[in-house]
Amino acid sequence: MKELSPEQIERLRPEARERYEKRLKEVKKNRKIAMYAGIAVAVIAVCLVLSMTVLFNVSSITVESTGKKYTDEEIIMASGLDLGDNMVRTSFKKVEERIEKGLPYVADAAITKTITGKVTINITYTTAAIAVKTPQGFVLANPEGKILEIVKTLPQNTKLMHLKLKGSITATVGETLSINDANEKALYDEIMECLIASGLRGHITEMDISQRSSLKLVYQGRLRLLLGSSEKLDEKIKSAAEVIGKENEDDPSLIAEINLTIPKKAFVNPVESLDNTDENDDSTTQIINPEERETASTGEVDGEESTESDADSDESEPDAEDEEATEE
Repeated sequence: MKELSPEQIERLRPEARERYEKRLKEVKKNRKIAMYAGIAVAVIAVCLVLSMTVLFNVSSITVESTGKKYTDEEIIMASGLDLGDNMVRTSFKKVEERIEKGLPYVADAAITKTITGKVTINITYTTAAIAVKTPQGFVLANPEGKILEIVKTLPQNTKLMHLKLKGSITATVGETLSINDANEKALYDEIMECLIASGLRGHITEMDISQRSSLKLVYQGRLRLLLGSSEKLDEKIKSAAEVIGKENEDDPSLIAEINLTIPKKAFVNPVESLDNTDENDDSTTQIINPEERETASTGEVDGEESTESDADSDESEPDAEDEEATEE
C-alpha cells in the first residue's frame, strides 16, 4: 500500500480519510507480525543448527548392570556411541538394538540421557535355558529362544533343557533359534505352551520330539514323561504336573518313568536310573545357515529332498503307538 503525504491526506474527504487511516493501521500491524515471525523463524533455525552441532552432545557414557558378563568397555564399544556424538541426531533405539544383538547375553539395554549429555546404559542379562546338540557343538539359547553362544562342552551346574529334534535348525548367535521344519516348530511351541500353563517349564531338563509318535520329557533329570503321540498334549502334561506333585510329596528323589500315553491316565514305574542321557547319546541336530535354508525351501539340499513325505509319516505313526502300547 502506498502511503500518502500529510497534504494529500488533508485533501481527502472525511469518509475517504477514515478508510485510508484504518487500512494503514492494518498494513502496519501485518508488517510487524511478519517481522516478528521472521525473527522467530531465524531464532528457531539458529537453535536447530546449534542443537545439531554444538548443543546436546554426549558428554559422558556410563554403564549400570546387575552382572558382569561383559565389561563396561565391551558394552560401550558394542553401542557404537562416542563422546561428542550429537544426541538429537542419534537413534538411541538403534543403539539399544546394537547392544542386544552384538552382546547376546544382554536381554535388555535401556538408555537414559540428560540434557547435559550424560548417557547411562542400563543392562539386564539373560541366562541359557535350552541346549541343542549339533556337530558344531551345543547351541545355547535363553528361555525366549535367543541364541547366546555355541560351545564345545556344556557348562557345569546349569539347569538346561536338552532339546532333541529330527529336523535341522538355523542358529545365528544373537538371533532367535529357528526350527526349520514347520510341523516340528508347531509341536515345540505347543509343548512349551502346555509346560508354561502347567508350571513345569523351568523344571524340564530334556525335551525329545525327534519321533512324533514317541514324545518324551524329562523332569529334573529323574522323571521321564512318556507322552506318546501329540494327541491331547494339554491333558497329558496337565496330568504329568499332578502326578509329579503327588510323587514329590512322597519321595522328592524318586527316579521313574511315568507313562502318560493315554490321556488322563498315568502309570508310574520306578527305575534305578534314566539311561540314554544326553552325555552318551550320539544323536545330533544339523545346523543350516540362512543361505542353505533358502535353498532347502526350494525343495532340495545337496541333491536330496529337504523334507519327508507327510503321508509316510502319518502312516507309520499309528504302528509306532501300537508297538509302544504293547511294550508297556
